[in-house]
Amino acid sequence: MEATELRLNNLLIYGNEIVPVIGMENNNDHLLVKIDSETAIDHRSLKPIALTVEWFQKLGFKEAYRSSSRIRFDLPNYCRYDFDLDSNKILQGFLYFGNYIKCNYLHQLQNIYFTLTGEELKIEYEIPQVQTTLS
Repeated sequence: MEATELRLNNLLIYGNEIVPVIGMENNNDHLLVKIDSETAIDHRSLKPIALTVEWFQKLGFKEAYRSSSRIRFDLPNYCRYDFDLDSNKILQGFLYFGNYIKCNYLHQLQNIYFTLTGEELKIEYEIPQVQTTLS
């Protein structure tokens, strides 16, 4: 994953947790990514989240079609994403006016959606709250 792929609100994996990008800053040729109000880490410590059926459900997509070679998910009134079950994966990706835009990771889909709509992709997922007091 390249630093140029990241933008605010992307969800990524750090350690065993899913974290949001809440800020970014350059530090001597390294991009530091803020994942909470007190933590900034090197972007190379972050891992992308693979797109899966479970993630499409959290994104509000509905399964619209299934065959032995393809599964299609629709986001009502807007877009489609096809999973190509064949090994060549030619017909896989975000479907936009008959063209497939390759994206395999959640942050890529978030970026494409934002670029095309100017809105954040809504995700029904709770990011764990950081404990701020001792109990």
